[in-house]
Amino acid sequence: MTVAGSRPSLLRGLCLALLLAGLAAAPAFAQEEIPVTLRAKSFRYDRVRKILTAAGDVVVTYQDVVIHADRLEANLETNDVRAEGAVVIEVARQKIRGATLDYNLTSRRGRLTQSAAEYTGPQVLGAVFVRAEVVEGTLGGATSARGAFCSTCEGSNPVAYLTARELAVFPNDKIVGRQVSVWLFGRRVFTWPYFVIFIQERRASRLLPVAGYSGAEGYFLKLFYSYAVNQNHYGYLRLDLMERLGIGYGIEHVYRLRGGEGQVFLYRLDNREIGGVDARAVLNHQQRLGDVQTRLYADYLSRTSPLAPSTDIYAALDTYYRGPRSTTTLFQTYASLDTSGVASSTYTARAIHVQQLSGTLTADVVADVQRSTTSLGTDEELLPRLTFRYRGRGYSASLVADGRVDLDGSGFPGDIRLGVERLPEMTAVTDPRVIRGTRLAYQLQGGLGRFRETQIAATVDAVRADAAVTLNGPLRQADGSVVHLRLQARGTAYSTGDVRALVSGRLDYFRQMTETWQAQVGLSYQDQSGRTPFLFDTISTRLAQADATLTHRRPNFVTTATASYDAAGGRWGPLVVRSQYAPRAGWWVAGAVSYDPSLGQVTRAELSSDVRLNANWQLTYYGFYDGGSGQVVHDRLTITRIWYDCLATAITYRGSTNEVWLESWLVALPWAKGQVGIGAQGNLLFIQPWLRPKP
Repeated sequence: MTVAGSRPSLLRGLCLALLLAGLAAAPAFAQEEIPVTLRAKSFRYDRVRKILTAAGDVVVTYQDVVIHADRLEANLETNDVRAEGAVVIEVARQKIRGATLDYNLTSRRGRLTQSAAEYTGPQVLGAVFVRAEVVEGTLGGATSARGAFCSTCEGSNPVAYLTARELAVFPNDKIVGRQVSVWLFGRRVFTWPYFVIFIQERRASRLLPVAGYSGAEGYFLKLFYSYAVNQNHYGYLRLDLMERLGIGYGIEHVYRLRGGEGQVFLYRLDNREIGGVDARAVLNHQQRLGDVQTRLYADYLSRTSPLAPSTDIYAALDTYYRGPRSTTTLFQTYASLDTSGVASSTYTARAIHVQQLSGTLTADVVADVQRSTTSLGTDEELLPRLTFRYRGRGYSASLVADGRVDLDGSGFPGDIRLGVERLPEMTAVTDPRVIRGTRLAYQLQGGLGRFRETQIAATVDAVRADAAVTLNGPLRQADGSVVHLRLQARGTAYSTGDVRALVSGRLDYFRQMTETWQAQVGLSYQDQSGRTPFLFDTISTRLAQADATLTHRRPNFVTTATASYDAAGGRWGPLVVRSQYAPRAGWWVAGAVSYDPSLGQVTRAELSSDVRLNANWQLTYYGFYDGGSGQVVHDRLTITRIWYDCLATAITYRGSTNEVWLESWLVALPWAKGQVGIGAQGNLLFIQPWLRPKP
């Protein structure tokens, strides 16, 4: 007999999520024969009732689950377990305390009273303290808690905490809360009668209306409220009141059906600017039918403006099949736009079939279909590709053939298309081989193919044969320095009579001069001789560049200087110096300067600092000098105050936008900051933590 569980799910939103994540570890696994170890000071067994009673420092162990209690009673016939007195459940290094525990090993359902826990996780600094009067649930299933409490502040009277009449957790899905209140300094700030936190989705419920101002919308008030019908049907209701655009309202419903799931979004805006109505409908559905998976996305947008009415439709259908030795994918899109009676549409389809012919041979077939219709006519194109890949001993080879077929044959202007066809091309490349006695590796590559390229003025049809050798690896010197070399030499011949030779490479030299000084010098080079008749394999102009980095490093100080020179262009690149200094714990200052020799001036200089004056006060600053405008910008100055070791407030001045912001957050959840600010025009600005992408 035991209690088993799983690691709590990751914290994704408010600390309410942590409460149920920790408490949901109460249920256990039922088995025909349960491997349990039981230790106690005294035992008693009733053979008639099949009741086992243990008392005095009772310890029950099952796999990675340990239960401590003063007393335990177990019915060996029904697999019911009841633990009382200083109950502690430890699962995957997370401990939960309680007064009593009732649990059935067969049904996997448990009930814990007066529970308390301290949760720690990867997204939490410190611990989150959680309590509940009663927790009931099933391992891997829904779990509920009544009389819940959650705080990141220690002590019997925390400065900030949350309470809830009831919370229901659906693992890895969502948390539904009822009568949830926020308390600050012993006073209730506000209460939500009902809300939903979606654990897996990047966005969460907006627990407060969002008010603010923007140039496009004017002053606005936006409400975003979530609802849940059951575990398989839930969604969001939204209402947007915008001074300039008008009133918008909509619903987004998330559903799960047998073998499928999806989202439906409906939104209507009474648009004041156009004097009409904007209507949008979006469907996103995924379905599995045996070994076939399919996904449908459709987006419909209609604007009934009397000046320029329009209808915009986009749809995509993705179908995927995976067999024992093959995979098949069909992806289709359709888009149409009708503006004031002028219509156009585009249809594309890509079919991909990959077949494993043997252990060393694979074949790919790809077919792209494109169909576009405008007022000028219709253009239909087919772009097929066939690929064979062979893996031999110490080498690999491929045969690729692709082309273009004009399906409509109408001479539509869109038929004049720039592109390249391979008819076909064979390539082979050896595996890297190490040169004996060194760490240098060489690789050989060769190819022969026929190409037809449609250019603006002509069509080039020719055979290309090329061969290349690549040399790559480090060379350690006797003085401890390292030279890393990468060199490629390539020769190409064309049936047109053209011949081209190409050399490219990179050489890096690293040297640790002293314990504190390190240097790196690099050379990059690329050049060619001859020419190619094709555009697709044309190499850019000659490249000859040198760069160097000098680094000085001490325990609390590091500085680097980098410079580069373009020999082909005959000009120096910017000289950049970066430094960082940390005189003591909690203090650091960093700066960077960029100097352009061609301009003869400093183009940019930056300074940033972070100073923790004491446990409660912190000062951060970032500013820069712009050499182009000659201006110094104090971009950000922030003063932070920590209250009672768990609540933080900060005031920030943003010089680049001339804004002042007030922030507040829990120290344990630094990524969940609520912000309110005053803009340059005196307008009120809002940012809420649930509007941000989660880390």
